Amino acid sequence: MHLSWIDYAIVFVYVGGTIVAGTLARGAIKGISDFLVAGRGLKTHMAVATMVSTGLGLVTVMYMAEEGFKYGFVPFVFGLMALITTLIIGRTGFIVSRLRHLQVMTVPEFYELKYTRGVRLLGGIILTLAGTLNMGLFPILGSKFVVGFTGLDKEYVNYVMIGMLLIVVFYTLMGGMVSVVLTDFAQFVLLSLGFFFGTYIILNHPQLGWDTMVQAVEVHKGDIGFDPIANPGYGISMILFLFCVGLVGVVWQPEMMRPLSAESPKVARRVFWISAGTVMGRAMVPMFWGIAALAYFGNPELDPHYAMPEMLGKILPIGIAGLLMAGMFAAFMSTHDSYLLAWSGVIVRDVVSPIKAMLAKSSGEREADGTWGGLSSEREIYWTRAIVVILAAFLAIFGALYQLPETAFRFMYVTGTIYFAGCVGTVALGLYWKKANTPGAYCALILGALVPLNFLIMNENQHLVPEFMLPLVENSNLVGITSLALGGLAMLIVASLTQRSHPPRPLDFSNME
Repeated sequence: MHLSWIDYAIVFVYVGGTIVAGTLARGAIKGISDFLVAGRGLKTHMAVATMVSTGLGLVTVMYMAEEGFKYGFVPFVFGLMALITTLIIGRTGFIVSRLRHLQVMTVPEFYELKYTRGVRLLGGIILTLAGTLNMGLFPILGSKFVVGFTGLDKEYVNYVMIGMLLIVVFYTLMGGMVSVVLTDFAQFVLLSLGFFFGTYIILNHPQLGWDTMVQAVEVHKGDIGFDPIANPGYGISMILFLFCVGLVGVVWQPEMMRPLSAESPKVARRVFWISAGTVMGRAMVPMFWGIAALAYFGNPELDPHYAMPEMLGKILPIGIAGLLMAGMFAAFMSTHDSYLLAWSGVIVRDVVSPIKAMLAKSSGEREADGTWGGLSSEREIYWTRAIVVILAAFLAIFGALYQLPETAFRFMYVTGTIYFAGCVGTVALGLYWKKANTPGAYCALILGALVPLNFLIMNENQHLVPEFMLPLVENSNLVGITSLALGGLAMLIVASLTQRSHPPRPLDFSNME
């Protein structure tokens, strides 16, 4: 065991405090708006803190560290692209301001405003599929960090994962987004301190330091450990993909919940402008730690999911180790509660509730106000909590059984692209191109999802794939670019051909801040 009783005490005090805060927040929940988007009342400083905390999850630390361990300094280009695209969104309000102006709580709600309820249902199903798969590795990677950092035997990794998930589920069920926001600021402070002290100690450790890390990359990776263009795992295609997905990826529901919770479109835009630097840091610092693990152990064949946390557990002094452990557990909780709320909210509001409304209409059952209603606010909260539990159970099973086809980083982006690609046409063009219509939306969602889904399925069965299709099975960079292009082109072509039969539904942004 690497940690002392002082370190464990720090962690237990933090976890106990967050559970108390989540329980107290239960009284603040008055309706589904409070539960999912905190009543749309977040001001700039709190929105920034909670957004950064969500994006900097323990899973982020793990898969970014894996990239650094395997590719050297090359993955730093991801942080650079994230900085550029976040600044663009913060400056222009691209997508963010207009969605906040429309006062939607989930992205698929926009589909019903702009297109039809059927498009909303399809978008909700695809987003649920993409989001659930994307989140599949979160718990197991978090558990591996705890096991490696504390020095526990690896046979306990699944038990640790289940224990961490139980804490997160209880915390999430109590107060929804209100409890998330209440504790995210404390998590933001812990993460910042943990990153600072961890990096400082690595730079000043006698076995590490900057020169030693550079030398380790030179020895184990050669020139391609420094050149993103020459590195076969990256190249121009990966850089272009990172830029494009950085812009359209703002529609990712867990990230979008923060600007949608802001008190105005102006605040939503400002959140991105202020948090741009932290977006770059949350990528580069874990990558730096991954390179440090390579230099510390000197063995590129080690499992990076254990190497990086094991290194930190060995070099950090008493107290600092406990602080970092609490910060990493905070990161685990912040990401999981936000994602669980996001996907359960999408399932209930954009899949279950529209289906109920359609069934009510077909059977002639009207609500008291004369509308064809879906679920009431109280029932939405009930089903959202129930699906949080179901999703957590799925994550535990998936994390224990699934074997990665590539690195965790590539898996996250391929699964995310199942949804991102369709959003190029449905959301980006839907908000800014007046000709976007319903047939184009259906085609954009379906065609955009096909390529990444094909990659995930065929990668497990490459012996069945024709030779001319192998690039779409072996190269995740090509998969991402192709998917985004298909999603945009599908809307442009199909909508242009169906303007008369399906005239677009206009949206009004004339009085937006």
